[in-house]
Amino acid sequence: MSDPAVLFQYDLYPERVVRMGKVTKVETDRGSFALKETKLSKEQMDRILSIEDRFKQLHFENFVPLVRTKYGDSFVFTGTGVAYLTPWVDGGEGQAAQKEENLIINLAELHGYTARDQAFSEEVIKQSYQKMILMRESRQFEMEKYVNSIEKRIYLSPFELTFVTHFHQLMKYCDLAKTRLDNWYEQVVEAKRYRSVFCHGKCSPSHYVMNGGKGYFINFERSVVDTPVRDLAYFIRSSVHPFQFNTATTTAHMTRYETQFSLFEEEKELLASYLYFPEPVFNSALLFNENRQSWPHIKHVRLFTKKIEVMNGIHNVLQSF
Repeated sequence: MSDPAVLFQYDLYPERVVRMGKVTKVETDRGSFALKETKLSKEQMDRILSIEDRFKQLHFENFVPLVRTKYGDSFVFTGTGVAYLTPWVDGGEGQAAQKEENLIINLAELHGYTARDQAFSEEVIKQSYQKMILMRESRQFEMEKYVNSIEKRIYLSPFELTFVTHFHQLMKYCDLAKTRLDNWYEQVVEAKRYRSVFCHGKCSPSHYVMNGGKGYFINFERSVVDTPVRDLAYFIRSSVHPFQFNTATTTAHMTRYETQFSLFEEEKELLASYLYFPEPVFNSALLFNENRQSWPHIKHVRLFTKKIEVMNGIHNVLQSF
């Protein structure tokens, strides 16, 4: 279904249409809107609608709502996926630092509004712990096999040489992730508590816009109910700037967050475990081997180096966490 056919469902007649990344900006006599076509399961669509209803009940206003069609639908099926429409919010306001400060405060408010204590089950916690251990061990094994295979070669590509050079350091981070995960398991079993919150799912500055001095979350396609640590780990990784890292900035973000919504000690251990495990760095090896974008080797090396710098910066923060 073309954009005009989708917009007809909203009784919108565009005066100007501008493609901006994955979103189309639609300017009409009724204002400007953001149109996005994507792939969502029924479960994901139901969750987004449930979240909107919950936000309205809680009077949480820091999100961009969906616009209903003239038939009252929130999504339009296009044949290849679904489309949805929201008001357009210009996001060019404010400096990056101010934007991140507002984001972390609003994230803490979001988690605080939606926090729920779960019925504690040691068996469920044990299963989650074991599942995470197995998943990470499997990932490490893949990377160890990869390193062993390239070390047998006489000549290594620039990326392979860089990866091998840093591999011992990555294994140290894996060990630290395991230690903090063990701490989490011991502490949560002792405390006999576990809580969940509504998680944005991809909480980063690119999914948060500021306008009129106020911040708004956008794109709830990957939203889920989970530990608050899930959003925090994603945000911290996305807000750390390679080669310009300032430990005080990330520490200040955490202080602002905890002013609004304090983490339990065991949640801090889980957060450290999430951040120490070098999954984003491992993914760069997969990206290099698949090379779907046909990148030159030097681009893969630069991406890997940036991710290593982010890991090193996070490590500096976690030493006092």
